[in-house]
Amino acid sequence: MNIVTTQTNNQLEKIQQSVTQSSIDKHAAFAKELQNALVAEPQNTNPDYVTPISLNTNYKEISVQAKNYYNQAIETAKERVDSSADLRVQERQLYRETMIEIMDMPIEVEIEPHEVNEALLFGSLGIDFLEYKEAGIRIEMLDLAEKDIMNSQVLTTSDKEKLKKLIDEQRSTLELQREEMLAGTFIKEKTDHRANIEQQYHNLKFDQ
Repeated sequence: MNIVTTQTNNQLEKIQQSVTQSSIDKHAAFAKELQNALVAEPQNTNPDYVTPISLNTNYKEISVQAKNYYNQAIETAKERVDSSADLRVQERQLYRETMIEIMDMPIEVEIEPHEVNEALLFGSLGIDFLEYKEAGIRIEMLDLAEKDIMNSQVLTTSDKEKLKKLIDEQRSTLELQREEMLAGTFIKEKTDHRANIEQQYHNLKFDQ
C-alpha cells in the first residue's frame, strides 16, 4: 500500500468517525430536549395540589386509535378468562390478559397530517417515527386499563394496587424503548410478554 492510499484511507476513516459522532450527538441532543419537555416540573409545588403523575393522565387526550385498540384487547381478554372462577378472580384475570394483549397485539399506525413535521424530524435523525408512535399507543392503552382497574367495583384496594404495579412494569418497558429509540440505541427483540407478565402476576401474590 503506497503513501497516497494510506493517507486517503486515513482521511476516509476520520470522515466516517466524524459523521458517526455527529449522528450520536444529534440523537443525544434531541433526546435531552424531548426528555426535558416531558419531565418539566409543575409550577404549582403545593403538596396539597400536586398529583402523582400516574394519576394525572388526561384521558380526554388519549387518541381514538388507542381507545379502539384497547376495546379490542378487552374483548380478546374476556375470551381467556375462567368463567367458573370467583368474580374477583375473573376480574384480575381479565386485566392480566388485557395487559398481555396490549403488549402483544399487532398495531398499525399512520402519520397523521399534524405529525408530518415531527415524522420528518425523526427521519432526519434515523428514528422510526411509526415505531415510536406505536409504543406510545400501547402506553395510552395501559393508561386506559389503569383507569378501568381503579374504577372497578369488584377488585379490592390491594388488587388494584398490585395490578397497577403490573401496569407500571409494562409502561416502564415501553417508555425505556422510546428513550432508546430517541438515543439511537434501540434494538428490536422478540419478547415473550405472556411469560413475563404471568410471572410478574404470580410474584404479586394476590389474595384469594
